[in-house]
Amino acid sequence: MSTMTTERAISRRPARALLLLAVAGVALASCGDKGGKGGEAPTGQVVARLDGEEITMLEVNAELAGSPIPPNVARRDAEKAALNNIVTRRMLSRAAEERELHKTPDFQMQARRASEQLRVQALARDIAAKIATPTRDEAIKFMNENPAMFSERKFFILDQIQFLRPENIGELGFENTKTMAEVEAILTRNNMQFRRQPASLDALGANPDFVREVTKVLDRNPEELFMFSSRPQGAPAPVVLVNQVKDVRVQPFTGDKAREFAVNYLRNQRIQNALKAEMEKQQTAAKDKIVYQAGWEPPATKEGEDKKIGTAALPSPAGPAPVTLPGADAPAAAAEPALPAG
Repeated sequence: MSTMTTERAISRRPARALLLLAVAGVALASCGDKGGKGGEAPTGQVVARLDGEEITMLEVNAELAGSPIPPNVARRDAEKAALNNIVTRRMLSRAAEERELHKTPDFQMQARRASEQLRVQALARDIAAKIATPTRDEAIKFMNENPAMFSERKFFILDQIQFLRPENIGELGFENTKTMAEVEAILTRNNMQFRRQPASLDALGANPDFVREVTKVLDRNPEELFMFSSRPQGAPAPVVLVNQVKDVRVQPFTGDKAREFAVNYLRNQRIQNALKAEMEKQQTAAKDKIVYQAGWEPPATKEGEDKKIGTAALPSPAGPAPVTLPGADAPAAAAEPALPAG
């Protein structure tokens, strides 16, 4: 078996639920007023007041940022729900303050963590904003160098086995397997849970280096198995995927949309490189300033283990993994380019 492995530690920010506190918002609607005890009705950019404290349209827009409005929801209805989210959160925040919960050690620790995360997110956005957009010529050059993604775009139809990567994977004998049945036999013999199902891999959304390696495997032997691993968010361990290509279909991707995709892909790649460089720069600068208690040093990388079991570390098959600075959500500009339909 040709074994190719990568471990992906991607921290992606889940889309916030729009109308998070919509139910609470409905309740608040009956409590508020347009004047009365709350004073005169707000005008202009001030959309509400809570005990005299103003809430502006800028805050409402920030509340909605990054949350796509469902097609069946009017913009103003979404804005009202976002406003009620702000009012509800602020009311509950005051209630917590009245109980002096903000003075507890746990709150202080969480507040510091949240503040650090916001600063790191700001740094990531600043780095991403300074990355220039690739030129048309650069995009065309990238397309010409990667025909499997564009003019010869390929869909690999796979027979796939999935299982969680065990610590002793190098001792189980996967590198000697030649059929999917032999892989299943090893998993069964070691009482390991697995799932076998059809899958597909679109070369357009895959890392070019990975596609080239898979192509080499197929050129050498169309029946050969190949393995890689990734770590989906929330998974307790990397997920190993053993694959055998059953069919390859070609569907070219060309024209203006292809060039636009190439531009976005290249910019995303450069942003990831810039974020990674900044992280490594800061780690190097701080190296002599960190002192660990014995046994608390960072774990060693698995590069040695990969070499021991005869695997080659490759980029993720799903494209260049967004590199986020620790504690930061991936900046919007660094998001992977969306795949075109079909």
